Amino acid sequence: MNGKRGKVRKRRRQDLWTRLGRIAGVVLLAVLVAGIVWWVHQPLLELSHLHISNIQVRGNHHVTKEDIRSQAGIHTPVNAFQLDLEEMAGRIMAHPWIRSVSIERRLPSGLIITVEERQPIGLLTSGKTYLLSTDGLILEEMKKSSTRVLPRFRPAWRVRYRVGEHLDDPHLLGGLELLGALPDAPVLRQAELEEITVEADGYYVLHLTQGRPVLRLGPIEPLRQLTRLEIALRHRGLKLENFAYVDLRFPGRVILKPWRKEAEQWDGRTT
Repeated sequence: MNGKRGKVRKRRRQDLWTRLGRIAGVVLLAVLVAGIVWWVHQPLLELSHLHISNIQVRGNHHVTKEDIRSQAGIHTPVNAFQLDLEEMAGRIMAHPWIRSVSIERRLPSGLIITVEERQPIGLLTSGKTYLLSTDGLILEEMKKSSTRVLPRFRPAWRVRYRVGEHLDDPHLLGGLELLGALPDAPVLRQAELEEITVEADGYYVLHLTQGRPVLRLGPIEPLRQLTRLEIALRHRGLKLENFAYVDLRFPGRVILKPWRKEAEQWDGRTT
């Protein structure tokens, strides 16, 4: 009996030493690989022909290549393997216009920076005028001399934002979503939007150019309300420009006010 116990203990000790030996082997191999990498890497860092001398910037339209290079914070001469590409990408992404960025080493001395820029959708007007992106970020402050033609996006109350901040008010976010969806509304396909005003209660006022009417929409499913307007006009054989004011705030109703007549109402189901 004691002999069997002794054999079991001996086998356990052997298994333990075997496992410890394997662990030691793995650790030794890792140290060896790290040493080789360091031994190979160190001379590479000292090679002058690996210094970055050709930086290409792709995908930019609104931000200059010089601004992106400056944002990247590359101080030459610098070896290609000394650059932390992830950290550099983070610095470039801090620019309001930059939505995404990828950076690629092109050895021996090249670097390719590819950016995706945000797209402007309107001019946020509240005291100052700012360029607003499709995802609700304040891109830059607009100067009076700017010739950029975009619809104005105006809250009926005073708001304060700075460049690089996102819209956070739910009414403004709803208005921004409406602004992006308006090109898909058939009834407005021939009209040009001059301004969308977001009221404090969540209602929207659309100001159209070229003698088109002012449209007032409710906060719930505004595109559905525009579809109701299209049906009303088609039902009567009329055009949008025949009216000075359109009120779509009331479910199942379209209130049409001609330029020089009393307001007319059309009752019908929403689609």
